[in-house]
Parts: sequence; structure tokens; C-alpha cells
Amino acid sequence: MSQSTPHILILCKTKLHSDPRVLKQIAALGDQHVITCVGVEKSNQLNVDYDLGLFESEVASVSSRIKHLVNLMTKRYSSIYWTLNHKRVYRSLREKKYDLIICNETESLPIADRLAIEQNIPIYCDLHEFYLVDKKNGRSSKSQLDFEKWLLLNHKQRVSHFTTVSPQIIELYKNEYNVDCTLLTNACKKYDLVPQPISANQIKLVCHGGAIRNRKIETMIYATDMLSDVYTLDLFLAENNSEYLNDLREIVKTLRHSRITIRPAIPFDKIQETINKYDVGIYSLFPTHLNNQYALPNKLFEFIQGRLAVAIGPTPAMADIVREYDIGTVANDFTVESLAKSISKLSIEDISRYKQNTNRAAEELNSENNIKEIRRIVTELLTKTQ
Repeated sequence: MSQSTPHILILCKTKLHSDPRVLKQIAALGDQHVITCVGVEKSNQLNVDYDLGLFESEVASVSSRIKHLVNLMTKRYSSIYWTLNHKRVYRSLREKKYDLIICNETESLPIADRLAIEQNIPIYCDLHEFYLVDKKNGRSSKSQLDFEKWLLLNHKQRVSHFTTVSPQIIELYKNEYNVDCTLLTNACKKYDLVPQPISANQIKLVCHGGAIRNRKIETMIYATDMLSDVYTLDLFLAENNSEYLNDLREIVKTLRHSRITIRPAIPFDKIQETINKYDVGIYSLFPTHLNNQYALPNKLFEFIQGRLAVAIGPTPAMADIVREYDIGTVANDFTVESLAKSISKLSIEDISRYKQNTNRAAEELNSENNIKEIRRIVTELLTKTQ
């Protein structure tokens, strides 16, 4: 690439190689720009010029947790944010000149803000989801939420464009924080798979993702246990929370039947081909907080690309897609009984029809449009700065 090729800095405090939204940004921009990526772990993508794992995962000691709590209560937010690691990341990055910063979520926004001011360049912030919610009770939790709000509200002035994952979350950001976002869904790339035939003797349910307690994964376990013996459920779960994962294993041991299996997480690039051999992707995301209530997660799009029928709870953004494309069933509420009832009503012919209908959904609901939108946003911002 020539020296005039725009240099884009992508920041995200995650393991980049398994972060779908960052990987979309790289896919959209890597061939036509110089790309520096910074995360907790590298992206391992060939079209990244400078692939850096500079952010450290935070493992807090007792003394540092006490200090953090004191700073929260006294609202010393800059002291909380500017850790030794964040200072090192910033000093390392300021040695290069960039034309645009893509900041993912709010955790790296202060670093992006400081660099953008120094270099007089725009920021595009992909907020991903809506994390500004009080997920627990108690004063310390509310103080933590205030800090997370500070990350956004105190650093949003330099941001030229925001994106997020669902129409409902766009409304939340506008109503709660006067932040205007455009829609960039979690649709994954298109896979040339075909729906697999169904056996009347065994209907295979599947769910994959993190073992996260507030998702109430046990709802899907209990619902499957209420179904007839032809139903099985495989849960491919990442070890986000070993205690919760063990709790789920204990629940499975207590069930009447041995039709439910907890398996290791599927590698990110193997999800669709792995789940393709199943019949129904099941996901009831309990609305523990606003982000769960209005989510439009990767999982739904991965079910579609895996050519599965879908069984979900009544999460609005997911339900709209399931009904529009006629690819599955939506429970009336988030109870075990309602989920089991919605699945038990399905005939073999229903499931087969839903699976076939995912062919059309997979053609329309993939990352191609998202990649075009990322390119449009970046081109527009770079043009304004010239």
C-alpha cells in the first residue's frame, strides 16, 4: 500500500480473534487500509498490518478491589480508568499517526478520545450492545454503573458516528443518553450449507455460547426435560463462569432423563458447520436487564446460517425476525412451561419447513450488508477530514 493509504486504529478490550464485530471491521477494511488492531489477544487476521495484544485482562487483588471501590464511591473516575496498563497502551499507540479510530464498546473510549484530540482525527464508536444497566443490587453496583456512564458521556463529544445491534437498543441510547446510533446487526457471514433431514425418532436441539448466569440457561434444560423422549439437547458452553457451569452440570444430573449433554465450546470458526447437524436452535434469553430484553445476538444469525429451525423466548428483536422469515416458534413468555409448550406443538413437518425457510433468511441476513455499512461510514468520515 502507498503511504497515502489511510491508517485505521481498531481498539477493543477483548480477544480479537473471537470477537465477531471486530472481525467484521477487519474484513470490511483490511484490504484497502493500513490496519492496527489492539486487544487483549491478537486478531490473527492476515489483512491486519499491526496486530497487538496490549490490553491486559484485569485480575484484581483484594487491595486493588478495595482501592477501586473507594475510587468509585468518591467518583475518582479518571484514577479508576487510567491504570498502568491503559497508560502503557496509550503511550505505545501515540507513536504512530492514524487517520481514524474505530473504538469498540466504551472500555477503550478514553484512550481513543485522547489520541483523537492529539492527532485531530475522527472516532467511530461501535457500542455493540447496551451495557449501561445496573445488573446487581447495592450501592457499589450503582457506583460502578455511574463509572460506566462516565466512560460514554464524558468522552462522546469527539465521536463522529455510533452504531449498535438492534432497533430497540438504538432507541435506548437515544432516549437515555441522547446518542444517535445507526443499525449494525450481529449477522455473521453467509455459509453455503443445506438443512439436514429430520428423524422422527430423535429431534436434536442445540444451544451454544457463554455460561453466563443471568441468561438462565437452566430454563432450556428444564424445558427440554419436559418434552417427550424424542428430544435431545446439546449445550456447547464456554467457561465464562466455572461455578455456574458446574451448577448446570448438577442440574442435568438430577433430571428424569439423560437426554441433555453439556459439551465444550465450539471454536468460533466452526460454529455453523457444527450445529448444522442439529434440528432446532433453542435460546430463551431471560430479560434480566435491558440489554437482554432488547438483544439481537450472534446466536440467532448463527442458527440461521446453520440452517436450523429456531425456538426462542419472546425477545422482541429476535421474535420479529423469526416471525418475518417463518423460521421457528416464539414462546409466550420466559417460563420453562411456555418454552416447552411452544416446542412440543411443532410437528416434524413444521420443523422441516422452518429449516427450509432459513435458506431465504440466510441469503438476506448475513454480514454482507454490515460490511458495506462499515465501509460507508469509514469512507464518509475519512472524506470529511481531507
